[in-house]
Amino acid sequence: MVTRKRRALIAVSAFLAFGLSQVYVQAGLPGTVPVPQRTITATLKTKNNQPVTINGNAAGTGTTLLTGTTIETPDQVSATIDLGPAGTVEVGPNSKIELSFDAEGNVHVRLVRGCATAKKTAAGYGEADVATDTVKDVTDPRKKQAGGCLLPNGQLGPFNTGISAATEAGLAAAVGGALGTTVILSRGGNSSGAE
Repeated sequence: MVTRKRRALIAVSAFLAFGLSQVYVQAGLPGTVPVPQRTITATLKTKNNQPVTINGNAAGTGTTLLTGTTIETPDQVSATIDLGPAGTVEVGPNSKIELSFDAEGNVHVRLVRGCATAKKTAAGYGEADVATDTVKDVTDPRKKQAGGCLLPNGQLGPFNTGISAATEAGLAAAVGGALGTTVILSRGGNSSGAE
């Protein structure tokens, strides 16, 4: 009876040893360990929770974005796309971009109109780029931001502060009016020039 239990114990031990050795052999083979995916979750944030257009539909802060999404911002409304540890994408007012990202943590922004920048925040993720039909600006280990404003020749210019052309014209008119009033007041209120 003792030999029967002993044989069973030897058989079970041999089976377990063989099974564990197969696990270690498979784990030790080169190229069989999968590369961990860099899952990116993109979330939209807009200025004052104002709506923007996502794939032709109105959307606001908190909207989850999938790869391949088209984002359009109206005049005087900017948006930020939070990519978690992969970084952010800033979209200026009156802009249109196509956003995509992949399992390696790369972020791609195709600038159709306006201004956009892609910023990396964490190591271990891929690169970010902003591209037009003619040029591409890419981050690297030393450069944490890429992008700009689409110029008429298809190149990228510096990212403006988000002030629309109408706002710039209004500011110019206000400054001009203030200067004119200052000149009139400094002359003693006599705008005719006669003393």
